[in-house]
Amino acid sequence: MKKQPLWMTIPVTTAVLLALAGCGGPDSNAASSENSSSPTTTVGQQTQSGSGGADFSNENEAGTKENTGTTDNEDTSGSKANDNQGANGQVSVNKVIQQVRNQLTMKDASLPTSFTLEKGEYVGAAILSNTADAFKVNFYATTQSVAINDQSLTASDSKIPVLASYEMKTYKDPNQSEIFPETDLKDIPTDMAVDLGHGIQGLSEGAAGSQYLTWQEGRWTLQIRSVSEDKMNNPGIAKKMVEYLESHTLPVPKDKGYINVEYPSGGKSVHVTISWQDGHQIYQLKTEQVPLEALGMAVSVKS
Repeated sequence: MKKQPLWMTIPVTTAVLLALAGCGGPDSNAASSENSSSPTTTVGQQTQSGSGGADFSNENEAGTKENTGTTDNEDTSGSKANDNQGANGQVSVNKVIQQVRNQLTMKDASLPTSFTLEKGEYVGAAILSNTADAFKVNFYATTQSVAINDQSLTASDSKIPVLASYEMKTYKDPNQSEIFPETDLKDIPTDMAVDLGHGIQGLSEGAAGSQYLTWQEGRWTLQIRSVSEDKMNNPGIAKKMVEYLESHTLPVPKDKGYINVEYPSGGKSVHVTISWQDGHQIYQLKTEQVPLEALGMAVSVKS
């Protein structure tokens, strides 16, 4: 019989009820404009935040890696970098997001507004579903500016990489979604506790060949899972995420939020799923970008 992680011993359909309103530090959800680990985005020169993968040899102590690249309209700290039109005639992210919003049936839909791009890349978007109570949009990194829902994005043989998949669904009973695990980290055993900084303590445990590190920030539960034999530095990755969220504000869930970071065998790739509930609506962002870049997308969500 497979051992279940300690934090999952309570049924997942029970609602998470925590005292704090959101995720931006243990005592506050207010965002700060300055932080040493915050990503900086400038036209033609971009510093990307990286916290994924077993190999940290290309990262400095702040967990960042530098590359040249074009930018979107706004970096994850909120400073404008490229407003009406990007370099080389690129249609700005702002315009792409506005075009998507104009085509969605749902009024004032919340959408991510910032993405990490390499030099010469553009943001493309395809609306995969669109009703009054649900929608799904895929965002892509393209080599040229393309129209919303361009056939090249969704063709069966398309090799255009997906930056992120973003969707919203309305549930009669959100507790039946089984997205949000029940989490109780009030009494973590000393030998399983990990200090993640800023007064936040994580629970480290192993089960069925996997290593789990779970912690809470406000109404958000965050978890990193990796394969035990890969010996991933889960605490190091978690500390970078905690540090980032000290100065960047995630959407405030009106009930609960969950960030799941999964490293497949080998630790060279990552799957990040960020989910949050707002009444009967559940938002979900999925990406294979490193955790700090995934957090940057979620932080940028605006209506």
